[in-house]
Amino acid sequence: MTDDADDYEYAIDGSALERGCDLWFALPPGYVELPFHDLFAEPESPEGVRLAEAIGSLLELVPEEQRTGFLAQLAQARGLTAEMRREGIVHVSIGAHAADDGAMLESVVTLARREIPWTPPKLAAVQAATARKRALPVAVVELPCGPGAFTEALVELPAEADAQRRALYEATAYLPFPDGRNLAVLSLTTTAVAAREYYRDIHRGMAKMVSFDNPLPGEFKDQIPESEVEASVRAVFG
Repeated sequence: MTDDADDYEYAIDGSALERGCDLWFALPPGYVELPFHDLFAEPESPEGVRLAEAIGSLLELVPEEQRTGFLAQLAQARGLTAEMRREGIVHVSIGAHAADDGAMLESVVTLARREIPWTPPKLAAVQAATARKRALPVAVVELPCGPGAFTEALVELPAEADAQRRALYEATAYLPFPDGRNLAVLSLTTTAVAAREYYRDIHRGMAKMVSFDNPLPGEFKDQIPESEVEASVRAVFG
């Protein structure tokens, strides 16, 4: 972000330039993506090599007598990641923002993609929002990407989970694809319940940035590689 609060600069992730991409979104300042898919990368792939190097670096910081426990926790994390993938989650980011009193507030953003039976988009958004247990539907709106529905929830945590933080605030947006057969689910979760109005604004801002049409300037669209069909047609007809 530049010094002018009304003027923003964006870093474009490589995935936004992939031929098969049909969903675009932007992360606000303070959020960093977690490449959780790398946990399932082939050992010889670039992602697998980076993962092995990262784990090796972490192990050097862990006392030898604690390494077995650390690896067990890593295995649990991999199992949790597998469950996330089954739930259709395609993106995870962690955010850190400074509170007015100087404390650091953390949050997690996830983006999931789910297939649904064909449903008119607005109805699909409403159905998804009202089907969520323990969440309060708060709005059905028209966004730049089309109709969307928002829910909010306060989730009570058991004492053994965190004795200091006993609740989570969760804001969720249900954003149907124009084809009526897919649903994007954008969620923000934080233990900073007292700052939920601040995080509500962040979440709404992110939902407004979701697009099902490539929003990139032409010079970036030109970098997207041709499909095999397009390349063969061009080779024949020029």
